[in-house]
Amino acid sequence: MTGATPSGPPSSDAGQSVVTIGQFFATLRRRLPTVLVMMILGVALAGGLLFNTAKTYQATAVVDISPTSGAAATSVSTITESRIVTSTSVAAAAQQILAYPGTPTELAEHVTVTSPLASQVLNITFAAASAQGAADGANAFANAYLAYRTEIAQKDITLRIGRIQSQVADLQESLAALTGANNSQRGLLQNQIQQLQNQLNTYQTSVISPGQVAGAAAVPESPSSPRPLLYLAGGLLLGLLLGIISAVVRERRDDRVPDSVSLGHSLGIPVIAEFTAAEGGAKAPTALAATADTRGAEADAYRTVATAVTAHASANSRIVLVCGTGQQGFSLAPLNLAATFAQQGLQTVIAGPDRAAGLAAELLQVQSMPQAQHAQLADQLAPSSQLPRLAVLSLGDEVSLGATLHTNDDGLSEILAKVDIIVLDGMNIELASTSLRLGKIAHEAVVVAYKNRSTHSEIERLARQLTQVNVDLLGGILLSRPSWRDKLPGRAHRAPRRPSGSVGRREVAKAQPGSPARMQAHPVQAPGKASAAPTSSAAGDSVPVFQDTPIAGSSGSASSRPATARKS
Repeated sequence: MTGATPSGPPSSDAGQSVVTIGQFFATLRRRLPTVLVMMILGVALAGGLLFNTAKTYQATAVVDISPTSGAAATSVSTITESRIVTSTSVAAAAQQILAYPGTPTELAEHVTVTSPLASQVLNITFAAASAQGAADGANAFANAYLAYRTEIAQKDITLRIGRIQSQVADLQESLAALTGANNSQRGLLQNQIQQLQNQLNTYQTSVISPGQVAGAAAVPESPSSPRPLLYLAGGLLLGLLLGIISAVVRERRDDRVPDSVSLGHSLGIPVIAEFTAAEGGAKAPTALAATADTRGAEADAYRTVATAVTAHASANSRIVLVCGTGQQGFSLAPLNLAATFAQQGLQTVIAGPDRAAGLAAELLQVQSMPQAQHAQLADQLAPSSQLPRLAVLSLGDEVSLGATLHTNDDGLSEILAKVDIIVLDGMNIELASTSLRLGKIAHEAVVVAYKNRSTHSEIERLARQLTQVNVDLLGGILLSRPSWRDKLPGRAHRAPRRPSGSVGRREVAKAQPGSPARMQAHPVQAPGKASAAPTSSAAGDSVPVFQDTPIAGSSGSASSRPATARKS
Protein backbone atom coordinates (compact mmCIF):
# COMPACT_ATOMS: atom_id res chain seq x y z
CA MET A 1 0.00 0.00 0.00
CA THR A 2 1.42 3.33 -1.01
CA GLY A 3 2.59 5.40 1.92
CA ALA A 4 1.39 8.96 2.24
CA THR A 5 0.99 11.52 4.94
CA PRO A 6 -2.48 11.16 6.50
CA SER A 7 -4.66 14.18 6.13
CA GLY A 8 -6.16 13.81 9.57
CA PRO A 9 -6.87 16.40 12.24
CA PRO A 10 -3.97 18.38 13.67
CA SER A 11 -2.21 17.05 16.72
CA SER A 12 -0.05 18.56 19.40
CA ASP A 13 3.61 17.82 20.04
CA ALA A 14 2.61 15.31 22.68
CA GLY A 15 0.65 13.32 20.09
CA GLN A 16 -2.76 14.15 21.47
CA SER A 17 -5.57 15.23 19.17
CA VAL A 18 -6.19 18.98 19.12
CA VAL A 19 -9.60 20.36 18.18
CA THR A 20 -9.41 23.70 16.43
CA ILE A 21 -12.04 26.43 16.48
CA GLY A 22 -12.89 25.66 12.87
CA GLN A 23 -13.47 21.98 13.64
CA PHE A 24 -15.60 22.91 16.64
CA PHE A 25 -17.88 25.13 14.58
CA ALA A 26 -17.94 22.53 11.82
CA THR A 27 -19.20 20.02 14.39
CA LEU A 28 -21.92 22.44 15.48
CA ARG A 29 -22.88 23.01 11.85
CA ARG A 30 -23.18 19.27 11.21
CA ARG A 31 -25.13 18.78 14.43
CA LEU A 32 -27.24 21.91 14.02
CA PRO A 33 -30.57 19.99 14.29
CA THR A 34 -29.48 18.57 17.66
CA VAL A 35 -28.48 22.01 18.92
CA LEU A 36 -31.76 23.56 17.73
CA VAL A 37 -33.83 20.79 19.34
CA MET A 38 -32.05 21.25 22.67
CA MET A 39 -32.53 25.03 22.49
CA ILE A 40 -36.24 24.56 21.81
CA LEU A 41 -36.50 22.13 24.71
CA GLY A 42 -34.68 24.62 26.95
CA VAL A 43 -37.10 27.42 26.01
CA ALA A 44 -40.06 25.06 26.48
CA LEU A 45 -38.77 24.01 29.90
CA ALA A 46 -38.32 27.66 30.88
CA GLY A 47 -41.84 28.43 29.65
CA GLY A 48 -43.29 25.57 31.70
CA LEU A 49 -41.40 26.69 34.79
CA LEU A 50 -42.55 30.25 34.17
CA PHE A 51 -46.15 29.13 33.88
CA ASN A 52 -46.06 27.03 37.07
CA THR A 53 -44.13 29.49 39.25
CA ALA A 54 -46.34 31.54 41.56
CA LYS A 55 -46.37 35.26 40.85
CA THR A 56 -44.92 37.60 43.44
CA TYR A 57 -45.73 41.32 43.70
CA GLN A 58 -43.54 43.85 45.48
CA ALA A 59 -44.43 47.32 46.76
CA THR A 60 -42.12 49.82 48.47
CA ALA A 61 -42.93 52.49 51.04
CA VAL A 62 -40.35 55.25 51.59
CA VAL A 63 -39.93 56.48 55.20
CA ASP A 64 -38.00 59.64 56.08
CA ILE A 65 -36.68 59.18 59.58
CA SER A 66 -35.63 62.10 61.76
CA PRO A 67 -34.20 62.13 65.31
CA THR A 68 -36.72 62.13 68.18
CA SER A 69 -36.53 64.36 71.23
CA GLY A 70 -34.52 67.05 69.36
CA ALA A 71 -31.42 64.89 68.86
CA ALA A 72 -28.98 65.62 66.07
CA ALA A 73 -29.59 64.05 62.66
CA THR A 74 -26.28 62.23 62.73
CA SER A 75 -27.34 60.31 65.84
CA VAL A 76 -29.77 58.18 63.80
CA SER A 77 -28.30 54.87 62.56
CA THR A 78 -30.10 53.57 59.48
CA ILE A 79 -28.63 50.11 60.07
CA THR A 80 -30.19 49.98 63.52
CA GLU A 81 -33.49 51.37 62.25
CA SER A 82 -33.56 48.76 59.47
CA ARG A 83 -33.28 46.04 62.07
CA ILE A 84 -36.08 47.61 64.05
CA VAL A 85 -38.43 47.54 61.03
CA THR A 86 -38.17 43.73 60.86
CA SER A 87 -38.29 43.26 64.63
CA THR A 88 -40.98 41.23 66.30
CA SER A 89 -42.51 44.31 67.95
CA VAL A 90 -43.04 46.11 64.64
CA ALA A 91 -44.17 42.90 62.93
CA ALA A 92 -46.74 42.30 65.68
CA ALA A 93 -48.15 45.81 65.16
CA ALA A 94 -48.29 45.27 61.41
CA GLN A 95 -49.98 41.92 61.96
CA GLN A 96 -52.83 43.63 63.75
CA ILE A 97 -53.20 46.15 60.93
CA LEU A 98 -53.21 43.48 58.20
CA ALA A 99 -55.08 40.85 60.22
CA TYR A 100 -52.41 38.38 59.16
CA PRO A 101 -53.26 34.81 60.30
CA GLY A 102 -49.66 33.71 60.75
CA THR A 103 -47.02 34.61 63.29
CA PRO A 104 -45.15 37.94 63.36
CA THR A 105 -41.93 36.12 62.43
CA GLU A 106 -43.52 34.67 59.30
CA LEU A 107 -44.88 38.09 58.37
CA ALA A 108 -41.46 39.71 58.83
CA GLU A 109 -39.99 37.30 56.25
CA HIS A 110 -41.92 39.17 53.53
CA VAL A 111 -40.17 42.47 54.36
CA THR A 112 -36.91 43.79 52.93
CA VAL A 113 -35.43 47.08 54.16
CA THR A 114 -32.77 49.03 52.30
CA SER A 115 -31.28 52.47 52.84
CA PRO A 116 -29.27 54.61 50.41
CA LEU A 117 -25.84 55.62 51.62
CA ALA A 118 -25.50 58.89 53.57
CA SER A 119 -29.26 59.32 53.87
CA GLN A 120 -31.99 59.24 56.52
CA VAL A 121 -34.40 57.26 54.32
CA LEU A 122 -35.65 53.70 54.67
CA ASN A 123 -37.13 51.77 51.71
CA ILE A 124 -39.53 49.21 53.14
CA THR A 125 -40.42 46.58 50.50
CA PHE A 126 -43.14 44.00 51.08
CA ALA A 127 -43.66 40.92 48.89
CA ALA A 128 -47.07 39.30 48.55
CA ALA A 129 -49.04 37.04 46.23
CA SER A 130 -51.31 39.91 45.17
CA ALA A 131 -50.60 43.47 44.10
CA GLN A 132 -52.95 45.01 46.68
CA GLY A 133 -51.52 42.83 49.43
CA ALA A 134 -48.01 44.02 48.63
CA ALA A 135 -49.01 47.69 48.86
CA ASP A 136 -50.99 47.16 52.07
CA GLY A 137 -48.12 45.24 53.67
CA ALA A 138 -45.52 47.90 52.87
CA ASN A 139 -47.72 50.71 54.20
CA ALA A 140 -48.61 48.68 57.31
CA PHE A 141 -44.98 48.12 58.21
CA ALA A 142 -44.13 51.77 57.56
CA ASN A 143 -46.91 52.98 59.86
CA ALA A 144 -46.17 50.32 62.47
CA TYR A 145 -42.50 51.32 62.46
CA LEU A 146 -43.33 55.02 62.97
CA ALA A 147 -45.80 54.14 65.71
CA TYR A 148 -43.17 52.05 67.43
CA ARG A 149 -40.66 54.92 67.26
CA THR A 150 -43.27 57.28 68.69
CA GLU A 151 -44.05 54.90 71.52
CA ILE A 152 -40.38 54.40 72.38
CA ALA A 153 -39.71 58.16 72.32
CA GLN A 154 -42.79 58.86 74.48
CA LYS A 155 -41.66 56.31 77.06
CA ASP A 156 -38.22 57.90 77.17
CA ILE A 157 -39.66 61.40 77.76
CA THR A 158 -42.03 60.12 80.42
CA LEU A 159 -39.16 58.43 82.22
CA ARG A 160 -37.07 61.63 82.12
CA ILE A 161 -39.96 63.75 83.44
CA GLY A 162 -40.47 61.35 86.32
CA ARG A 163 -36.84 61.51 87.30
CA ILE A 164 -36.78 65.32 87.21
CA GLN A 165 -39.93 65.56 89.30
CA SER A 166 -38.44 63.20 91.85
CA GLN A 167 -35.29 65.32 92.04
CA VAL A 168 -37.34 68.51 92.43
CA ALA A 169 -39.32 66.94 95.27
CA ASP A 170 -36.13 65.95 97.08
CA LEU A 171 -34.66 69.43 96.75
CA GLN A 172 -37.85 71.04 98.00
CA GLU A 173 -37.76 68.81 101.10
CA SER A 174 -34.15 69.79 101.71
CA LEU A 175 -35.08 73.47 101.29
CA ALA A 176 -37.92 73.18 103.82
CA ALA A 177 -35.64 71.54 106.37
CA LEU A 178 -33.26 74.50 106.45
CA THR A 179 -33.45 76.68 109.66
CA GLY A 180 -31.78 79.88 110.60
CA ALA A 181 -30.31 82.42 108.31
CA ASN A 182 -28.28 80.07 106.05
CA ASN A 183 -28.98 82.15 102.97
CA SER A 184 -26.15 80.75 100.83
CA GLN A 185 -27.42 77.16 101.21
CA ARG A 186 -31.00 78.20 100.58
CA GLY A 187 -30.00 80.08 97.41
CA LEU A 188 -28.11 77.06 96.08
CA LEU A 189 -31.11 74.74 96.55
CA GLN A 190 -33.48 77.21 94.96
CA ASN A 191 -31.16 77.59 91.99
CA GLN A 192 -31.06 73.78 91.44
CA ILE A 193 -34.83 73.53 91.71
CA GLN A 194 -35.19 76.27 89.10
CA GLN A 195 -32.90 74.46 86.67
CA LEU A 196 -34.81 71.23 87.08
CA GLN A 197 -38.07 73.06 86.53
CA ASN A 198 -36.72 74.48 83.27
CA GLN A 199 -35.74 70.96 82.08
CA LEU A 200 -39.15 69.68 83.13
CA ASN A 201 -40.90 72.37 81.14
CA THR A 202 -38.72 71.52 78.08
CA TYR A 203 -39.65 67.83 78.18
CA GLN A 204 -43.30 68.49 78.88
CA THR A 205 -43.58 70.85 75.92
CA SER A 206 -41.40 68.83 73.49
CA VAL A 207 -42.97 67.43 70.29
CA ILE A 208 -42.11 63.86 69.30
CA SER A 209 -41.17 63.52 65.59
CA PRO A 210 -40.50 59.84 64.73
CA GLY A 211 -40.39 60.54 60.99
CA GLN A 212 -42.89 60.46 58.15
CA VAL A 213 -43.94 58.36 55.21
CA ALA A 214 -42.31 60.21 52.36
CA GLY A 215 -43.83 57.91 49.76
CA ALA A 216 -46.71 55.56 50.35
CA ALA A 217 -46.52 52.19 48.58
CA ALA A 218 -48.56 52.09 45.39
CA VAL A 219 -50.25 49.01 43.96
CA PRO A 220 -47.77 47.43 41.49
CA GLU A 221 -48.99 46.98 37.92
CA SER A 222 -47.00 43.80 37.18
CA PRO A 223 -45.43 41.05 39.24
CA SER A 224 -41.78 41.36 40.18
CA SER A 225 -41.19 37.65 39.70
CA PRO A 226 -41.00 35.48 37.77
CA ARG A 227 -39.51 37.61 35.00
CA PRO A 228 -40.43 36.13 31.58
CA LEU A 229 -37.44 37.55 29.73
CA LEU A 230 -35.00 36.28 32.34
CA TYR A 231 -36.59 32.82 32.40
CA LEU A 232 -36.68 32.48 28.60
CA ALA A 233 -33.13 33.77 28.17
CA GLY A 234 -31.93 31.34 30.82
CA GLY A 235 -33.78 28.48 29.13
CA LEU A 236 -32.28 29.44 25.78
CA LEU A 237 -28.74 29.53 27.17
CA LEU A 238 -29.28 26.26 29.01
CA GLY A 239 -30.60 24.64 25.83
CA LEU A 240 -27.63 25.99 23.87
CA LEU A 241 -25.20 24.59 26.41
CA LEU A 242 -26.91 21.19 26.43
CA GLY A 243 -27.07 21.28 22.63
CA ILE A 244 -23.33 21.91 22.36
CA ILE A 245 -22.60 19.11 24.82
CA SER A 246 -24.96 16.74 22.97
CA ALA A 247 -23.42 17.69 19.62
CA VAL A 248 -19.88 17.02 20.85
CA VAL A 249 -20.89 13.71 22.48
CA ARG A 250 -22.76 12.55 19.37
CA GLU A 251 -19.86 13.59 17.17
CA ARG A 252 -17.49 11.56 19.32
CA ARG A 253 -19.77 8.52 19.29
CA ASP A 254 -20.72 8.81 15.61
CA ASP A 255 -18.48 6.65 13.44
CA ARG A 256 -19.81 7.98 10.13
CA VAL A 257 -17.54 9.87 7.73
CA PRO A 258 -18.46 13.58 7.91
CA ASP A 259 -15.88 15.14 5.57
CA SER A 260 -12.88 14.52 3.38
CA VAL A 261 -10.37 15.23 6.15
CA SER A 262 -11.63 12.39 8.33
CA LEU A 263 -11.83 10.09 5.29
CA GLY A 264 -8.22 10.79 4.41
CA HIS A 265 -7.26 10.19 8.02
CA SER A 266 -8.95 6.77 8.00
CA LEU A 267 -7.41 5.77 4.66
CA GLY A 268 -3.99 7.20 5.40
CA ILE A 269 -3.93 8.75 1.90
CA PRO A 270 -5.22 11.99 0.40
CA VAL A 271 -8.75 12.31 -0.92
CA ILE A 272 -8.91 12.81 -4.67
CA ALA A 273 -12.26 14.60 -4.84
CA GLU A 274 -15.36 15.40 -2.85
CA PHE A 275 -18.55 16.18 -4.75
CA THR A 276 -22.29 15.70 -4.86
CA ALA A 277 -23.49 12.58 -6.67
CA ALA A 278 -27.10 12.25 -7.80
CA GLU A 279 -27.39 8.48 -7.51
CA GLY A 280 -30.64 6.61 -7.53
CA GLY A 281 -30.29 5.05 -4.11
CA ALA A 282 -32.85 2.28 -3.67
CA LYS A 283 -34.41 3.13 -7.06
CA ALA A 284 -33.02 1.68 -10.26
CA PRO A 285 -30.75 4.27 -11.93
CA THR A 286 -31.65 5.44 -15.42
CA ALA A 287 -28.56 7.37 -16.63
CA LEU A 288 -24.95 8.17 -15.87
CA ALA A 289 -23.85 11.68 -15.03
CA ALA A 290 -20.71 11.25 -17.16
CA THR A 291 -22.83 10.75 -20.30
CA ALA A 292 -26.12 12.48 -19.55
CA ASP A 293 -24.69 15.83 -18.41
CA THR A 294 -21.10 16.07 -19.61
CA ARG A 295 -20.76 19.70 -18.52
CA GLY A 296 -22.29 19.15 -15.11
CA ALA A 297 -20.42 19.38 -11.84
CA GLU A 298 -20.56 15.62 -11.22
CA ALA A 299 -19.19 14.75 -14.67
CA ASP A 300 -16.40 17.30 -14.22
CA ALA A 301 -15.57 15.78 -10.84
CA TYR A 302 -15.18 12.35 -12.43
CA ARG A 303 -12.84 13.89 -15.00
CA THR A 304 -10.78 15.17 -12.07
CA VAL A 305 -10.65 11.66 -10.61
CA ALA A 306 -9.73 10.17 -13.98
CA THR A 307 -6.93 12.71 -14.39
CA ALA A 308 -5.58 11.90 -10.92
CA VAL A 309 -5.68 8.16 -11.65
CA THR A 310 -3.97 8.44 -15.04
CA ALA A 311 -1.37 10.78 -13.54
CA HIS A 312 0.13 7.76 -11.78
CA ALA A 313 0.06 5.60 -14.88
CA SER A 314 3.06 3.92 -16.38
CA ALA A 315 3.43 3.17 -20.06
CA ASN A 316 1.68 -0.15 -19.42
CA SER A 317 -2.01 -0.71 -19.00
CA ARG A 318 -3.46 -1.25 -15.57
CA ILE A 319 -6.39 -2.64 -13.62
CA VAL A 320 -8.11 -0.24 -11.23
CA LEU A 321 -10.49 -1.50 -8.56
CA VAL A 322 -13.26 0.87 -7.49
CA CYS A 323 -14.54 -0.27 -4.12
CA GLY A 324 -16.09 1.28 -1.05
CA THR A 325 -18.91 1.16 1.40
CA GLY A 326 -21.97 3.08 2.54
CA GLN A 327 -23.94 3.21 -0.71
CA GLN A 328 -27.69 2.66 -0.75
CA GLY A 329 -28.74 0.40 -3.58
CA PHE A 330 -26.68 0.69 -6.76
CA SER A 331 -23.53 2.77 -6.96
CA LEU A 332 -22.78 4.57 -10.21
CA ALA A 333 -19.24 5.61 -9.29
CA PRO A 334 -17.46 2.70 -11.11
CA LEU A 335 -19.59 3.15 -14.24
CA ASN A 336 -19.14 6.94 -14.30
CA LEU A 337 -15.38 6.56 -13.91
CA ALA A 338 -15.18 3.94 -16.68
CA ALA A 339 -17.32 6.10 -18.97
CA THR A 340 -15.04 9.07 -18.24
CA PHE A 341 -11.96 7.06 -19.19
CA ALA A 342 -13.64 6.08 -22.45
CA GLN A 343 -14.63 9.69 -23.18
CA GLN A 344 -10.98 10.70 -22.72
CA GLY A 345 -9.95 8.25 -25.44
CA LEU A 346 -8.86 5.28 -23.33
CA GLN A 347 -9.84 1.79 -24.42
CA THR A 348 -11.73 0.84 -21.26
CA VAL A 349 -13.36 -2.28 -19.89
CA ILE A 350 -15.78 -2.22 -16.97
CA ALA A 351 -15.71 -5.65 -15.34
CA GLY A 352 -17.54 -7.14 -12.42
CA PRO A 353 -19.82 -9.95 -11.27
CA ASP A 354 -23.20 -10.56 -12.87
CA ARG A 355 -24.97 -7.94 -10.77
CA ALA A 356 -22.47 -5.20 -11.62
CA ALA A 357 -22.16 -6.26 -15.29
CA GLY A 358 -25.93 -6.32 -15.71
CA LEU A 359 -26.21 -2.77 -14.39
CA ALA A 360 -23.39 -1.63 -16.69
CA ALA A 361 -24.97 -3.32 -19.71
CA GLU A 362 -28.27 -1.59 -19.05
CA LEU A 363 -26.88 1.92 -18.58
CA LEU A 364 -24.21 1.72 -21.30
CA GLN A 365 -26.60 0.34 -23.93
CA VAL A 366 -24.95 -3.03 -24.49
CA GLN A 367 -26.93 -4.92 -27.10
CA SER A 368 -26.12 -8.48 -26.04
CA MET A 369 -24.29 -9.76 -23.02
CA PRO A 370 -22.53 -13.17 -23.38
CA GLN A 371 -22.83 -15.59 -20.51
CA ALA A 372 -19.71 -15.97 -18.41
CA GLN A 373 -18.02 -19.31 -19.00
CA HIS A 374 -14.93 -20.91 -17.56
CA ALA A 375 -13.06 -19.99 -20.74
CA GLN A 376 -11.06 -17.07 -22.00
CA LEU A 377 -12.57 -13.84 -20.69
CA ALA A 378 -11.21 -11.91 -23.66
CA ASP A 379 -13.84 -13.56 -25.86
CA GLN A 380 -16.71 -12.34 -23.63
CA LEU A 381 -16.28 -8.57 -24.01
CA ALA A 382 -19.56 -6.80 -24.83
CA PRO A 383 -19.03 -3.42 -26.52
CA SER A 384 -21.18 -0.42 -25.63
CA SER A 385 -23.17 1.17 -28.43
CA GLN A 386 -23.16 4.49 -26.56
CA LEU A 387 -19.38 4.72 -26.00
CA PRO A 388 -17.33 2.94 -28.69
CA ARG A 389 -14.19 2.80 -26.51
CA LEU A 390 -15.99 1.07 -23.64
CA ALA A 391 -16.81 -2.61 -23.22
CA VAL A 392 -18.49 -4.61 -20.46
CA LEU A 393 -17.14 -7.86 -19.06
CA SER A 394 -19.08 -10.19 -16.78
CA LEU A 395 -17.03 -12.27 -14.37
CA GLY A 396 -19.95 -14.55 -13.56
CA ASP A 397 -21.58 -15.34 -10.25
CA GLU A 398 -19.88 -14.02 -7.12
CA VAL A 399 -19.79 -17.46 -5.51
CA SER A 400 -17.89 -18.94 -8.46
CA LEU A 401 -15.80 -15.80 -9.05
CA GLY A 402 -12.68 -17.44 -7.71
CA ALA A 403 -13.05 -20.36 -10.09
CA THR A 404 -13.59 -18.03 -13.05
CA LEU A 405 -10.46 -16.05 -12.30
CA HIS A 406 -8.45 -19.21 -11.54
CA THR A 407 -9.35 -20.60 -14.96
CA ASN A 408 -7.91 -17.43 -16.46
CA ASP A 409 -4.70 -17.72 -14.43
CA ASP A 410 -5.84 -15.06 -11.97
CA GLY A 411 -5.12 -12.36 -14.50
CA LEU A 412 -6.52 -10.38 -17.38
CA SER A 413 -3.28 -10.07 -19.35
CA GLU A 414 -4.90 -11.05 -22.65
CA ILE A 415 -7.50 -8.29 -22.27
CA LEU A 416 -4.87 -5.79 -21.10
CA ALA A 417 -3.03 -6.37 -24.35
CA LYS A 418 -6.03 -4.91 -26.19
CA VAL A 419 -7.21 -2.13 -23.86
CA ASP A 420 -5.71 0.70 -21.84
CA ILE A 421 -7.48 0.30 -18.53
CA ILE A 422 -9.80 -2.15 -16.79
CA VAL A 423 -12.14 -0.83 -14.12
CA LEU A 424 -13.27 -3.46 -11.64
CA ASP A 425 -16.66 -2.74 -10.07
CA GLY A 426 -16.26 -3.61 -6.41
CA MET A 427 -19.27 -1.55 -5.36
CA ASN A 428 -22.33 -3.26 -6.89
CA ILE A 429 -21.74 -6.60 -5.24
CA GLU A 430 -23.63 -8.76 -2.76
CA LEU A 431 -20.80 -10.54 -0.92
CA ALA A 432 -18.12 -8.70 1.02
CA SER A 433 -15.46 -11.18 -0.08
CA THR A 434 -15.98 -10.25 -3.74
CA SER A 435 -14.25 -6.90 -3.34
CA LEU A 436 -11.23 -8.58 -1.74
CA ARG A 437 -11.11 -11.22 -4.46
CA LEU A 438 -11.17 -8.54 -7.15
CA GLY A 439 -8.35 -6.80 -5.33
CA LYS A 440 -6.06 -9.76 -5.97
CA ILE A 441 -6.06 -9.01 -9.71
CA ALA A 442 -5.98 -5.19 -9.44
CA HIS A 443 -2.95 -2.94 -9.64
CA GLU A 444 -4.47 0.05 -7.84
CA ALA A 445 -7.64 0.77 -5.96
CA VAL A 446 -9.82 3.83 -5.45
CA VAL A 447 -11.98 3.81 -2.32
CA VAL A 448 -15.42 5.43 -2.58
CA ALA A 449 -17.13 6.63 0.61
CA TYR A 450 -20.50 8.25 1.12
CA LYS A 451 -20.78 11.27 3.37
CA ASN A 452 -22.60 10.55 6.64
CA ARG A 453 -23.26 6.96 5.52
CA SER A 454 -19.91 5.22 5.34
CA THR A 455 -18.27 4.54 8.69
CA HIS A 456 -14.64 4.88 9.67
CA SER A 457 -14.50 1.28 10.88
CA GLU A 458 -15.69 0.00 7.50
CA ILE A 459 -13.23 2.20 5.61
CA GLU A 460 -10.31 1.17 7.81
CA ARG A 461 -11.23 -2.50 7.54
CA LEU A 462 -11.40 -2.22 3.74
CA ALA A 463 -8.02 -0.46 3.61
CA ARG A 464 -6.45 -3.25 5.73
CA GLN A 465 -7.93 -5.93 3.48
CA LEU A 466 -6.61 -4.24 0.35
CA THR A 467 -3.21 -3.96 1.98
CA GLN A 468 -3.23 -7.71 2.60
CA VAL A 469 -3.56 -8.39 -1.14
CA ASN A 470 -0.87 -5.80 -2.03
CA VAL A 471 -3.09 -3.26 -3.75
CA ASP A 472 -1.83 0.31 -3.98
CA LEU A 473 -4.44 2.80 -2.79
CA LEU A 474 -4.50 5.78 -5.15
CA GLY A 475 -6.89 7.86 -3.07
CA GLY A 476 -10.42 8.26 -1.86
CA ILE A 477 -13.59 9.77 -3.26
CA LEU A 478 -16.23 11.25 -0.97
CA LEU A 479 -19.75 11.43 -2.39
CA SER A 480 -22.64 13.27 -0.81
CA ARG A 481 -26.32 13.58 -1.50
CA PRO A 482 -27.56 16.64 -3.37
CA SER A 483 -29.15 19.19 -1.08
CA TRP A 484 -32.13 21.36 -1.90
CA ARG A 485 -29.71 24.18 -2.79
CA ASP A 486 -28.05 21.98 -5.40
CA LYS A 487 -31.42 21.40 -7.03
CA LEU A 488 -32.05 25.11 -7.55
CA PRO A 489 -31.83 26.43 -11.14
CA GLY A 490 -28.41 27.68 -12.12
CA ARG A 491 -26.47 25.53 -9.64
CA ALA A 492 -26.27 22.33 -11.64
CA HIS A 493 -22.97 23.33 -13.29
CA ARG A 494 -21.18 24.58 -10.22
CA ALA A 495 -17.59 23.36 -10.09
CA PRO A 496 -16.91 20.60 -7.55
CA ARG A 497 -15.14 21.48 -4.35
CA ARG A 498 -11.64 20.13 -3.95
CA PRO A 499 -11.08 18.96 -0.37
CA SER A 500 -8.01 19.61 1.67
CA GLY A 501 -5.51 16.87 1.05
CA SER A 502 -6.94 16.07 -2.41
CA VAL A 503 -4.72 14.84 -5.18
CA GLY A 504 -4.10 17.41 -7.89
CA ARG A 505 -1.23 18.79 -9.89
CA ARG A 506 0.15 20.90 -7.06
CA GLU A 507 -0.67 18.39 -4.35
CA VAL A 508 0.99 15.49 -6.18
CA ALA A 509 4.02 17.64 -6.97
CA LYS A 510 4.45 18.24 -3.24
CA ALA A 511 3.92 14.59 -2.27
CA GLN A 512 6.12 13.04 0.36
CA PRO A 513 8.57 10.26 -0.53
CA GLY A 514 6.55 7.10 -0.87
CA SER A 515 3.61 8.77 -2.61
CA PRO A 516 2.65 7.41 -6.06
CA ALA A 517 4.12 9.93 -8.58
CA ARG A 518 4.40 13.56 -9.58
CA MET A 519 2.37 14.79 -12.56
CA GLN A 520 3.86 16.81 -15.36
CA ALA A 521 2.00 18.30 -18.33
CA HIS A 522 3.27 17.65 -21.85
CA PRO A 523 1.95 18.76 -25.23
CA VAL A 524 -0.26 16.43 -27.20
CA GLN A 525 1.65 14.10 -29.48
CA ALA A 526 0.76 13.42 -33.07
CA PRO A 527 -1.36 10.35 -33.84
CA GLY A 528 0.60 7.19 -34.07
CA LYS A 529 3.18 8.15 -31.48
CA ALA A 530 3.35 6.49 -28.15
CA SER A 531 1.90 8.34 -25.24
CA ALA A 532 1.06 7.53 -21.68
CA ALA A 533 -2.51 8.73 -22.03
CA PRO A 534 -4.86 9.63 -24.91
CA THR A 535 -4.60 13.14 -26.32
CA SER A 536 -8.23 13.98 -26.87
CA SER A 537 -11.63 13.45 -25.39
CA ALA A 538 -14.53 11.79 -27.14
CA ALA A 539 -15.60 15.19 -28.41
CA GLY A 540 -12.22 15.83 -30.02
CA ASP A 541 -11.08 18.56 -27.61
CA SER A 542 -7.35 18.51 -26.97
CA VAL A 543 -6.32 17.87 -23.38
CA PRO A 544 -2.90 17.76 -21.63
CA VAL A 545 -1.22 14.41 -21.42
CA PHE A 546 -0.01 13.63 -17.91
CA GLN A 547 3.09 11.47 -17.70
CA ASP A 548 4.40 10.33 -14.37
CA THR A 549 7.87 11.14 -13.17
CA PRO A 550 8.86 8.68 -10.46
CA ILE A 551 9.96 10.07 -7.15
CA ALA A 552 13.02 8.62 -5.51
CA GLY A 553 12.04 6.06 -2.96
CA SER A 554 8.48 5.76 -4.23
CA SER A 555 7.15 2.29 -3.71
CA GLY A 556 4.02 3.02 -5.67
CA SER A 557 5.56 4.00 -9.02
CA ALA A 558 5.20 1.71 -11.99
CA SER A 559 8.95 1.45 -12.50
CA SER A 560 9.49 0.09 -8.99
CA ARG A 561 6.58 -2.38 -9.03
CA PRO A 562 7.88 -5.95 -9.53
CA ALA A 563 6.36 -7.85 -12.41
CA THR A 564 4.16 -10.74 -11.34
CA ALA A 565 2.14 -13.27 -13.23
CA ARG A 566 -0.97 -12.05 -11.41
CA LYS A 567 -0.63 -8.32 -12.15
CA SER A 568 0.61 -7.93 -15.74
